[in-house]
Amino acid sequence: MIATDVRNRFVTSSRPQRIANRWNAAYPAMGTILDTVIQAQRAAQQPTVDVARLERVRRELGQQDRGTFKACTRSPGGFSIIDAFSQVREVVNVTSIDHADAGAILRLCAELADAVAETAVAHRAERPAVPVQSVDGGRPERADSEQTEGGTR
Repeated sequence: MIATDVRNRFVTSSRPQRIANRWNAAYPAMGTILDTVIQAQRAAQQPTVDVARLERVRRELGQQDRGTFKACTRSPGGFSIIDAFSQVREVVNVTSIDHADAGAILRLCAELADAVAETAVAHRAERPAVPVQSVDGGRPERADSEQTEGGTR
């Protein structure tokens, strides 16, 4: 069960609780689906999905659920909205449309997608504008790549 303590200044105060509710509704089914697909693919003569990737997704979903997921080795453990969205999308890709919990998984995926988009928009708005620089060094007569050491072509 994930915590609702989100340390991202771009996420609204109500979103962590909504994500936690949807996560808790979908997480058990996601684990079951991944276990089933991985087992079936291991038994298949010609697997149709990357089993190692699904095993990584299953492991990372467990880490997300426990709050120990690390996006990189130097980051503190926690719940990553962006990585959770990517992992849930992997589950959606192998979930049958008529699965009993497909709706819960898709609602979680949509909630995470909204949170990722909200974060990206807020982050872009916060970044300072970078002035545009001319590629040719400001000389309209010819580009730097056309010049030689002697200053001629």
